[in-house]
This record gives sequence, C-alpha cells and structure tokens, in this order.
Amino acid sequence: MEIADYFRAARKRLWLIILLPLLAAGVAGGLLYSKPQTYTSTATIDAPSLVGGLNAQYTGAQGVNQFVSAFQATSTGPVIRDKTEAATGVSSTLLGDNLSVTQRGTSSSVAVSFTSTKRTVPPKVVETVSALTLDALFNTQVVDAQARVAAAKQSVDTADKAISDFNTAHRMADPQKAYEAQLSRVNALVQQQASLRATGNAVGAAAMSAPITAAQAQLNAFVPILSEYSALQAAALTADTALSSANNDLAQATAQQKAADPTKVVFVGGARLDDRMAPIIQTTVAVAAAALILTLLLVFGLEMLARSRGSREATAETAAASTPSEEPTTVDADDEDRTRSPAPAPVSSPAGAPATAPALMGTSPHA
Repeated sequence: MEIADYFRAARKRLWLIILLPLLAAGVAGGLLYSKPQTYTSTATIDAPSLVGGLNAQYTGAQGVNQFVSAFQATSTGPVIRDKTEAATGVSSTLLGDNLSVTQRGTSSSVAVSFTSTKRTVPPKVVETVSALTLDALFNTQVVDAQARVAAAKQSVDTADKAISDFNTAHRMADPQKAYEAQLSRVNALVQQQASLRATGNAVGAAAMSAPITAAQAQLNAFVPILSEYSALQAAALTADTALSSANNDLAQATAQQKAADPTKVVFVGGARLDDRMAPIIQTTVAVAAAALILTLLLVFGLEMLARSRGSREATAETAAASTPSEEPTTVDADDEDRTRSPAPAPVSSPAGAPATAPALMGTSPHA
C-alpha cells in the first residue's frame, strides 16, 4: 500500500478524521471547564540573616541549600500537615496535592503556594504553614538549648554540693590552702633544725626531730584529701564550662528565633484568581492531536482490512474461473443422424444463373 493509497483512504473517510478529534477535544474541554474556579496564594519567606552568618544555624558554602532543603522537607512533612489541618480545617490530602514549596532562584528566599476553590483558604494556609515551619526549624533549637542549659546547671549544682559536703566532712573550707600552710610549717621546722645544727646546738637540733615528724605526718594526711578535692574541683570546672557553652548556644538560638519571627520575615500575598483558559487550551489541543493520530491509524487499519478482504475475494473468483467444467455433454439422435449423413451435392444452374442451395426435403422447388 503506497502513500497515495493512504491519502485516498483518508479522503474517503474525511468526516471520521474530522469528527473524532473534534469530539474528543470538546469532551476534554468541557470536563476541564466544568471544574470549579480555583484561587492561589503565595507566601514569601525572606530572612537573609538566618543563613550564612557566623552564629547562624545554616552557615558555610552549603548554608543556603541546607536551609531550603530543610524548609521544604519540614513544611511538607506529616507534622506540619497535621498541625495545619488542625488550624485551618484543610485535609492533609489537599495539602499534599495543592501545596508547593520552591526556592526563589538561587537565594535563601522560599515561596510557599497553595491552591483552593475557596478564596479565603489559600492565604490562611500558606501563612500557617510558613509560621509552623519556621517554628519547627528554629524554636526547637531554643528548646534544645534550654534543655542543655538546665542539664548543665544541674551538673554545676551537683559539683558544688559535693564540694560543700567534702568541706563539711573534713572541716576545712579550702584544703589546698590548708595543705600549703602545713607544707610551709614543715619547711620552717626543717629550716630551724638546720640552723641549730649550724650553730653547734646538737641537743636543740635533735629536739626538733619530733615536731618535724609530726608535721610531716599531718602533711602526708593531706595527700588523699587533696586528691579527692582536686577531682571535685575538676568536675565543678567541667560543669561550669558546659554551662557557659550551653548559655552561649541558648543565646544564639534565641537570636535565630527572633530573626525567624513570622511577623517579620513572612510576606503573604492575597488570593488571586487562577487563569484556567491556558491549561484548558493546551490540554484540548493535546487531546485533539492524540485523537487525530488514533483516528488516522484507525482509518488506515480499516482501509488495509478492506483491501485484504477484496484481495481474498478476487483470488477466489480467479480460482473459480480457471477451473474446467465437469458436466457431461448430451447429443440428440437427430443431431447425430444429421452429423452422419453426407452433405447434399450442389445443383448446377443454367449458364449465367447463380447456383442455389437445394430445397429442403419435402418442399416443392416451385413452391
């Protein structure tokens, strides 16, 4: 089948090629147009101070991408959906289908959009989602920092109480100073004994041995006490350092929380009426094109089927015509006798007259 045959087949069924695409386009356009009008609202989150600062939560070369990814994942997560549903009455299914969170260019600015058939719903939804997401990203950091501060304070209180109990048990306010004082006393006694020996007072020098031994014994008793006290002091120092670090983290988290205040960084646009004619036209044209292609395939298939059937019928007729007849041929008795009898001789005519055929049997020549 050549291309010209396809065109001839298309011309024969031109009404079908035109009708089916128009019908499909009309049905698609009617269905789309029958849908209710929709409204869309967009909230813009624009807070440059949240990204890239020295004390920012999202910093470094990947700070922008990290913030945008975290915002997108959090805003479309189940926690935010459930809270938004409770606050606005919009189901989680509609939020999943009609909520979009996109990055504006390559900046840290994020756009939150929502589409609904009710004009008052989209602004409320995008505002709620933006506020809840910022709260989840930054307020939770404050809560965690406060928990770390509380734990550090508990550690400091525990260390201070241990030192206080130690001082009460050993009846000394500062074991380190007491040890240093006892060491000075021992050194003084040893120096006094050395001076007596230098002056030749052997008796006095010998008498100093007992006080020196007693003082040295008291100094040795300070060693385990001082070791325990040093451990308590080290624990207290560690607790103080942890508390200071936790307070710094809390201050930074609080600053980030203030910088992420929705009333300062979220800008909500009003609901706008969506243009549905462009999508309807695009969809209708696409449906019409698809229907046209299917119709052409159908027409060509029908034509090939008709040609195949015609070819089979022509082949059958040709085969029937080429087959010899097998019916017997009957011959009458009279025909057989006439066949066997010789032809009559010609009758001569007078000169100049044309010869005529003999008359039939039983007929007078002069009749």
